[in-house]
Amino acid sequence: MRKIFLSVSVLFSSQLFAQTIFIKNTNIIDVETGKVVSNKHIIIKDGIISQIANGTKIFKIKTDTIIDGKGKYLMPGLWDMHTHVWNDASTFPLLIANGITGIRGMFESMYSVNKWREDISKGRITGPLLFVAGPIVDGPKPIWPGSVAVSNEAEGRQAVDSLKYKLKVDFIKTYSLLSYNSYMAIADECKKQNIVFAGHVPNEVSVVEAANAGQKSQEHLYGMMEIASDSSDYWFAYQKGTVKDSVWKERSTRKAFLFRTYNESKLKAALKKIKKTNTYICPTLTVNRGVANINDTALLKDPRMEYMGAFMKNNWDYRKDFRFKNRTDTDFAQAKREYGLKLKITKLVYDAGIPILAGTDFPNPHCYIGFGLHDELKLLVKAGLAPSSALQTATINPAKYFGIENTEGSVSVNKNANLVLLSKNPLLDIANTESIEMVFIKGKPFTKNQLQGLLDGVKKMLAGVNEPDLRFGIHAD
Repeated sequence: MRKIFLSVSVLFSSQLFAQTIFIKNTNIIDVETGKVVSNKHIIIKDGIISQIANGTKIFKIKTDTIIDGKGKYLMPGLWDMHTHVWNDASTFPLLIANGITGIRGMFESMYSVNKWREDISKGRITGPLLFVAGPIVDGPKPIWPGSVAVSNEAEGRQAVDSLKYKLKVDFIKTYSLLSYNSYMAIADECKKQNIVFAGHVPNEVSVVEAANAGQKSQEHLYGMMEIASDSSDYWFAYQKGTVKDSVWKERSTRKAFLFRTYNESKLKAALKKIKKTNTYICPTLTVNRGVANINDTALLKDPRMEYMGAFMKNNWDYRKDFRFKNRTDTDFAQAKREYGLKLKITKLVYDAGIPILAGTDFPNPHCYIGFGLHDELKLLVKAGLAPSSALQTATINPAKYFGIENTEGSVSVNKNANLVLLSKNPLLDIANTESIEMVFIKGKPFTKNQLQGLLDGVKKMLAGVNEPDLRFGIHAD
């Protein structure tokens, strides 16, 4: 196992790239305008795009590497805005090989993250840009081990303070079981502490209330069906415990109620209110699709499973997952119906002018690390977005979300050279984001053969590793 691990590391931890690269006669995908800018020369110097010029210009500059970009398409590196990294050695290569140069971690070990950042900065490994939340902040009986349990307003404020100053997280992630009062205290404290909070909209809180409270992003489209209900007041009163309804103890009964009372006009009115705030929506259609089809065991034969390892293969079987093993046929049928509705809701969110973020929620069932981001883009197009709009959700929108659009998110002078060179135009067919010829991480190029080597290395490594040993990240804090 050690020899396999080292072979991956040697390939993946080349020295910090401080050279000059000349990409000639290529086509730039302008993600902000949705157009192709044809026949351009690009100079990358010490990891930064230093010049972009017409292809007719003759450069008199010493370059270390010349890349012929004729007939190819250069776009900014992609972002997966909802991830859970358990292990760098089995995850980062899959991300880079799929053109993902930045991620937003929604539940990681800060101990691990700090180690990864140090290794990346010193050139020991190559990895994406990392923005992470650390532990989830949930209610008094959290869903996931390793979460911060909050029972009241004081504990909510204390959690924000500790996460910011002790663990030094990049943002706070809220979760489903927080009470209304605890959540609002967290929101207020985040505002006072000047730290972003994002994540699940808790069950007791409406998506409009969350947006007004300052939640930067809302995940999974949770709360959209609820706010669209003609009886939403009754729904939230039930969630808060001020109304008792013994019939609603069954999940299927609650879902049936939401389907029965769904009112698209009411949802559109709510989305107009959200648009007035600074809220982004991360639909994570990939995980929604995976959950909707979790009982289809044929999906376990997807060829990409070989990059997920034995642990995933075992735990993606719904019969072994505590969240799904007791679901009924009615539950599974409702999940498929809900996924179809969420596709429509995604288009309504887009039409309302609310910025969307592309995220997969890997490694949840059938969210393939790296590969799943391309699935997400395809699903966004299936929902009704144009390929150009789908690309924005994984490029310029994340950059704006983080406030780093001056250095990331598009192919522009003075921006970091986190780039992907494609053989086909993604504006014609979003599936062309998979036609990767090269990936650049802060100017360091990975050729097609090297990218395949990363994939092959992960496959070999996972075949020789006791899989639970790779799970050190997610529950450590």
